[in-house]
Amino acid sequence: MSRKIKSDSVKLDDVVIETDKHKEFTVAEIKHSTKIFKSATPKYDASWYVKWAASALILIAVMARGSINVEWSLLELNQQVDLIASCVGTIGWFIVGMLWKDRALILLNGVIVIILGQAIIGAFI
Repeated sequence: MSRKIKSDSVKLDDVVIETDKHKEFTVAEIKHSTKIFKSATPKYDASWYVKWAASALILIAVMARGSINVEWSLLELNQQVDLIASCVGTIGWFIVGMLWKDRALILLNGVIVIILGQAIIGAFI
């Protein structure tokens, strides 16, 4: 037997839910809490690892791009690191978009990969 209860019903407020980390919360605590964070993205699956690795690569690329005030001999190396890390990081975010079926991530990162791919080909050929 099952019954439908509206999500804003007071009947559910005393129901206790146990998390994976063995913490207990009532439904009322979860509904009204500003301290309990509910992530919108999956955690500890393949997309989580790809997302963080890709973000780290993009940060490395931005650091390489930002260090323009270096010797001329290092400038070309920084540009290569920037291009390659940006492209690999963007490919990572493209893969995350595919896993999440997020068309905005797929479109944006797909176009960026094409642009960076052309820049890499131009830089190394």
